[in-house]
Amino acid sequence: MKKNTPENEIINYLEKTYDETFEVENVKEGSPIFKSMYGSDKVIVHPEGKPENVFLAGEKRDHEGEYYDTYVLSKWSNELTKKFDSDVKSILPGDFEYRALVYVEDGKYDSSMKDMSVFKYFANKNQDADVVLKIAVKTSKSPDVTEYYEPVYRLLQLLKTLNIESYGVSVGFVDSSEDISDYIRTSNINNVPWTNLDAKVYGTIMVDNLSNITESDQIKDYYEKVEE
Repeated sequence: MKKNTPENEIINYLEKTYDETFEVENVKEGSPIFKSMYGSDKVIVHPEGKPENVFLAGEKRDHEGEYYDTYVLSKWSNELTKKFDSDVKSILPGDFEYRALVYVEDGKYDSSMKDMSVFKYFANKNQDADVVLKIAVKTSKSPDVTEYYEPVYRLLQLLKTLNIESYGVSVGFVDSSEDISDYIRTSNINNVPWTNLDAKVYGTIMVDNLSNITESDQIKDYYEKVEE
């Protein structure tokens, strides 16, 4: 019999809700005294054998015994990543790793949508969502950024076809010697910006639909060199 710990209670909730087995990657301890301020324990978890569907789960701050999770968002992120794969590879030059990230406000999705396509969700349920293409471009030296103006612009146009409220592209130019696979895999939950990444980053391009980009040459204004 499993010990009645916060971690096991969260896993029990997930397995009962989704009828799947989950593997815990990490536990983030909360504050039992200042729960409303700092939150309770959280777990980073993925379905057994599917590390690409990593997500966050925990107890709600103001509702003891009630839980939240981002499993549905993780599944949608993975669906979009696969759907866009051929397009992204045909648009972007060089070597890179990427993941499409889906963000939806809490309360506008729930566990009943676990088998719903993200495209059906956007079309029939809610367009108030944010999708970001998080891309790590691998390079052995400071990049020739001009090569990426047109591709980044085309990626914005690709995201525009989703017909949602917010979308963007986040590119980090990372030294090719660095292993950033796990950073990209967990980018939907790690909240680590390119500038705080424990790796050599040459620079970034971050644009979204609010930037009002109308031509590729405008992308140059959004390149930020990372100082060594």
